[in-house]
Amino acid sequence: MSSRRKLKKSINESIDLLYTDCVFYKVFVIDADQAAADKVITRIVETQEEFLKRVNVNEGKEVKGRVKTYYKKVKADFKEQINSIAKEIESLG
Repeated sequence: MSSRRKLKKSINESIDLLYTDCVFYKVFVIDADQAAADKVITRIVETQEEFLKRVNVNEGKEVKGRVKTYYKKVKADFKEQINSIAKEIESLG
């Protein structure tokens, strides 16, 4: 399992890319739907907060299998959420 620091860094980098895509859409696309883009940005921020909180949980250290399973689930959920947000951004423009 990679360290929590690396996982947090990966989460932040992915979120930054999505946020940048959304800002580029708002700034450079003519007749951009500003309200829809703002909703996506809000969802991006909420997703980042949720997953950083989930990574910070220290529960179950004594049972190695439980910790490994927990972080696998966090990574899978994050990947699913990122793909969903990316599709939303794609559908904007």
